[in-house]
Amino acid sequence: MQKHPAESPAARVTADSAELLTREKKKIRSAVRTDFILSIEIIMIALGTVVDQPVTMQVVVVSFIAILATVGVYGLVAVLVRMDDAGLFLIEQSTRFVGMIAQGLRLAGTLLVAALPRVIRLLGVIGTIAMLLVGGGMFTHNITMIHHLVEPFPTLPADFVVGLVVGVAVLIMERLAVSILRLEKSSE
Repeated sequence: MQKHPAESPAARVTADSAELLTREKKKIRSAVRTDFILSIEIIMIALGTVVDQPVTMQVVVVSFIAILATVGVYGLVAVLVRMDDAGLFLIEQSTRFVGMIAQGLRLAGTLLVAALPRVIRLLGVIGTIAMLLVGGGMFTHNITMIHHLVEPFPTLPADFVVGLVVGVAVLIMERLAVSILRLEKSSE
């Protein structure tokens, strides 16, 4: 895994409130996009568990899961977006105390600030694996030809490989389309 330089909390990097707002909006946009994808995955998994049930049951189950997932996912994002700020706050508050309380606050704050990049990277890896498994599972279980092709293999590895192959194929098609559009624009 590639090492990333330690990032300082935004409030320590710049005092410009416009720059802080821009950084905060960027963090939030990124988190919302990630959560939207995660929410769709959760809904697809929930729908897959009740696909053979009556429509009323599907609507009730998926709606309940959607509400629960939205509250849980966006609650997690709120915690992550503010994790380094909370750490910085604890570090600053530690100066008001002495002894073990000051050390405890400083340690907790430092751990929160230092852990955030690692937590984000870990969630990125877990999220990517989850997307590949869910996407691959959708293809494996809904396209007969693919289902029969991977039937001899264990489900999770098969879903992962199918998701990876489809993902790479889509990425290649997207890159080709962008290259073709650029060539057409430059030839005009």
